[in-house]
Amino acid sequence: MSDKENNQASVKEEEIDLGKLFSLIGNAFSKLFKAIGVLLKEVFHYLILLLLFIREHIVKLGVAIVLGMSIGFVLDYTTPNNYSYDMIIEPNYESIHQIFEKVEYYNVLIEQEDSIGLSKEFEISYDNANSLREFVLTPYETKKDQILAFDAFIKKTDTLTQEYFSFNDFVGEGPSQFDSRRYAYRIYSSSPHQDLFADKILAEIEKNPTIQKKKEIKLMTLKLDSLAVRINIAEIDSLRSLYKTVTLLDANKEATPASGTYLDFSKESKSNNNDLELFKISKALNERLIEIEKQKETSVEVVNVITTFNPVGNNRKPTFIESGKFKFGVFFGGAMLTYLLLIRLNTYLVRYREQNNN
Repeated sequence: MSDKENNQASVKEEEIDLGKLFSLIGNAFSKLFKAIGVLLKEVFHYLILLLLFIREHIVKLGVAIVLGMSIGFVLDYTTPNNYSYDMIIEPNYESIHQIFEKVEYYNVLIEQEDSIGLSKEFEISYDNANSLREFVLTPYETKKDQILAFDAFIKKTDTLTQEYFSFNDFVGEGPSQFDSRRYAYRIYSSSPHQDLFADKILAEIEKNPTIQKKKEIKLMTLKLDSLAVRINIAEIDSLRSLYKTVTLLDANKEATPASGTYLDFSKESKSNNNDLELFKISKALNERLIEIEKQKETSVEVVNVITTFNPVGNNRKPTFIESGKFKFGVFFGGAMLTYLLLIRLNTYLVRYREQNNN
């Protein structure tokens, strides 16, 4: 057989193989579309059955939903309004642990309805103490705070940790309960006008001897750091001034007639380099001094109050989904639907048993 005939045979075989392949692909798509059509037909069938069932019992379901919404409306109307009072704080010296403990203690007094204890604790009237509903303390972090915290964390870690520890790993599922920088301190009350007692809340935290000891050590350390940095800055400035004086003297000597007009630029370049290095060190020390002064300012108080409570509460009205109308309407409607489905199921079981007995 010639080469030409061999080539023609191989081409025919390839055409047959491609034909089979396209045929298989076409059959596969045909079966897929057929299965999708059957599935959609079944879904549509059961949807129609559901609509027929709802149309058959629309009055019963409607009465149940209206009844539930009516009961929820009455409860919403008779339930006193809930007002919130917010304060943003920035705790220092790990005082957040004690703040959380005090919040739990206040909530226990509210659960026990100990209004006398609350009025003595905050030095407020009995009526105001009786209106307190809940104390809540939650981490208050913005995306910027998380990014800055992650940046500070990365600077303190090695390269291997930086490679395998991403920002999402650092943030996790949410802000940590005790490691956040700021917290939202919220009080819920049934009174729209609440006596302010932020100072009473933080007074006991401030008096804690362990926290006070940490505060003294921190402030003393910052004071010594500030003094050391100021001394270093003064020494650097003095050294820079000395370099400038020596450079000017050398320049004057080289510029005198006795020495001719020759100038040694290598010395001047070396002096400039030294002055540049000293300038960089001085700049770094000044930045460090600014950072220390900022830390001293924020470390004076055990708890820094960013924003305090407003005298007028924010009316926390529930949304429609959170309201009793919606909840009771869904509950009564769902209960009626379940009851009707159980009746339909019972009827089906009775018929099934009769058919099998016959």
